[in-house]
Parts: sequence; C-alpha cells; structure tokens
Amino acid sequence: MKYNKTQSLLILTLLSISSVFLPSCVSPKEVVYLQDVSSSSETDLKYQYQTIIQKDDRLAISVSSRQPELTEPFNMNELSAGGPDSSSSSTDRGYLVDSQGNIVLPIIGKIHAAGLTCTGLAKKIAEALKDKGYLNDASVNVQITNFKFSVIGEVNAPGVYTADSQRLTVLEAISHAGDLTIDGNRNIYIIREVNGKRQTAAVDLRSSELFNSPFYYIRQNDVIYVTPSDRRINTRSDAAQWYSWGLSGASLLIAIIALCA
Repeated sequence: MKYNKTQSLLILTLLSISSVFLPSCVSPKEVVYLQDVSSSSETDLKYQYQTIIQKDDRLAISVSSRQPELTEPFNMNELSAGGPDSSSSSTDRGYLVDSQGNIVLPIIGKIHAAGLTCTGLAKKIAEALKDKGYLNDASVNVQITNFKFSVIGEVNAPGVYTADSQRLTVLEAISHAGDLTIDGNRNIYIIREVNGKRQTAAVDLRSSELFNSPFYYIRQNDVIYVTPSDRRINTRSDAAQWYSWGLSGASLLIAIIALCA
C-alpha cells in the first residue's frame, strides 16, 4: 500500500507520540535490593526485635499455673476495653489498652501496659499475682492481637495489613503489599509514632545498612511510604506535555488531510 506525503507525515507523527509512552530504561542500581551484600556475607543485627505496647493495642493475655482453676478469670475469651464484655466479636477479644495506657485485670485491677514489651508486661503481671498472694507460680503470656501496618505509594497492592507475627521486617512488610513497582524509589520512608510523637525515617533498601536501622523491624501502626522515582516523575511530566502537543499536531494534520481529500 502506498501513502501520499500527507498520510506519511501523519503516520510519522502518531508513531512519535506513541514512543513517548514507551517505558524508559531502568538501571539495576536504581531497583536492586541490598546491592552490597554477597552470597557469603554475614551481618550482625544492631537493633534486636522488640515490640512496645502502645495505647489502643489489644492484648491477648493467658495465665497458667499448677492450680488451673485459679487462672480461669484471666483466660476468658471475651474481654474488651479493659474488662469483660460478652457482646464483643471475635475480632475484639482481648484487653484493650486505654487512652491512659492502662488495662484492667481480674484480681490485680488496673495495671500500666503502654511502653512495656510483651515480655515486660507478662513479668509485671506474674509479680503482681505473687505479691497479692494469689498465684506464686504464674506463667504469663502476652501477645498483641491487632498488630497492623500500612504500605502506600508505588507498591503493587497498597493498603492496611495485619500480621500474625510481631517479628516483622520491613522487607516482609513490603512483600505483603506485592513488592515495589519498577517505578518505586528504593529509598523509602517509614512513619512511626513513639510516645505521642511522630518519627519519619528514610530507609535505603539498596544498602545492607538497612540491617543496622532501628526501622528494620516494623512496629504496629507503622506507615511505609514508597515515593515515585525521579525518572518516573519526569517521564510522566514530559509525557503529559508531549501528549498535549501531539494531540494538537495530530488534529491539525487530520484537518489538512480532510481538506486535501
């Protein structure tokens, strides 16, 4: 099929517009994780895993002893807002840490939980039971049942996620969101609330220094924000500009063809 000059010019223009939207080349240095880690390397973690109880956390507390009948008040399945509540759903079970950072336990009464680790609170409860002469051999286990975090920005599945385990790394958290997109900046931000103040930290996923970051392990209610890369931002901006010019040029050429037909 032969084209006249006007038709050939139109086709060339449309091809030029289409090329603007083709993906640009991406350097491995922009996207590869942990680039300075070899297959035989070994890294000591500077910061150990530690989950701190916060206000509004919901805690599952179990107490065991050689006298199981004495532990029944603590092992009720339905406890809400710091005390018994038979109307609570299965998702609301546990002891809710109130706005003052306290929970209310049978026998013991009010006990401050916020700021402690789960292990620290378990030890505190066991000591309180012993001090009150109720149980001398209490074994206490504490877990956070509403451990959640958010992943937003340039990831394949942004959203709020819950985790069964409280030992969660930032890499594992990102995997919950389907990994970063090819346009996601590997230097991510983690937003965390500590003692009523928000902290924001930049974490570079391309470096093994990630293992030395206090943000390597995720805490409940952390927000992971993945910004678009500069390449993606510039591509989108240029594409929008070329798209506008291209439409104007294509419209003009179509009008010329119509007049010449």
